Amino acid sequence: MTLLGKRWTGVVLATLMSGPVYFSELRRGVPGISDRVLNERLTELIGENLVSRTVIEGPPLRVRYELTGHGYALRPALDQLTAWAEEHLAP
Repeated sequence: MTLLGKRWTGVVLATLMSGPVYFSELRRGVPGISDRVLNERLTELIGENLVSRTVIEGPPLRVRYELTGHGYALRPALDQLTAWAEEHLAP
């Protein structure tokens, strides 16, 4: 819960639920997050084996991120949290 409770973590995970993305695509999918914070969240999620990181040789060199099986297993919980927030929190 400590990791999931951090700002932006849920949004990053929700964005990755759609499939693999490159860093720049992920940054566009999480408006308002800085590159530094996005990198920190990704590093934490990789450390917990929720996200994998693949370097794609270039040029240009690209880095792709995607959820692992453990990350995708969070979908039901995230869906429930989203439903709760929509029902109980002011818009």
